[in-house]
Amino acid sequence: MEHDLISKKEVLELTGISYGQLYRWKRKNIIPEEWFIKKSSFTGQETFFPREKMLARIEKVKELKDTHSLDELSDFFSPNPSKIEITLESLPVKGFLQSDTISFCSPLLSDTEAVDFPDILNMFILEKVWTTVTCEKERKGLFLFLQEDFNPFESASYELRGLKKKGTIIWLLCPLESPTIIERTAETIVRLDLLQMFEELKITLTSETNF
Repeated sequence: MEHDLISKKEVLELTGISYGQLYRWKRKNIIPEEWFIKKSSFTGQETFFPREKMLARIEKVKELKDTHSLDELSDFFSPNPSKIEITLESLPVKGFLQSDTISFCSPLLSDTEAVDFPDILNMFILEKVWTTVTCEKERKGLFLFLQEDFNPFESASYELRGLKKKGTIIWLLCPLESPTIIERTAETIVRLDLLQMFEELKITLTSETNF
């Protein structure tokens, strides 16, 4: 677990941001409070962060901060996005989903006129595993599983795991960072951080370059 963490000092050195910027972003919840992990060290107590998430978040903030205010960035990264709804007809022209994904998922949607954020997110997730999950039946099973059991507004901080055994895929939603013991004959073929997917899609949808 230790190798997955990065110290505050390393964060500042690697990213070039200042101490003041880091804590302004924390106050705005651009960097979540729960990412600030206090650990004992020989100097007393030191702050660490989840390495990959922290570096990716800072890179994205640096990319957006010159064209968006801190309040806008706070909204982008908030766990409860504003109501987003897009007509199914206009979805292909937005360019962040492949036409194959949209065509495949359209018959499975409850509303064939418009799609809301959870539907778009489920399509976004399916597209990420499209080349790994090649069987149409398994793709459909995943999409229906997400529709029925994944609520991004209540349980975004989950990881999607796909386990394959004897040619069958089983889908799991696990809390992020939770240890899992898997039966040795089962193979993990998919691991996706759904919170990261949630945030990536929300930024795409709310960016001025898209809407």
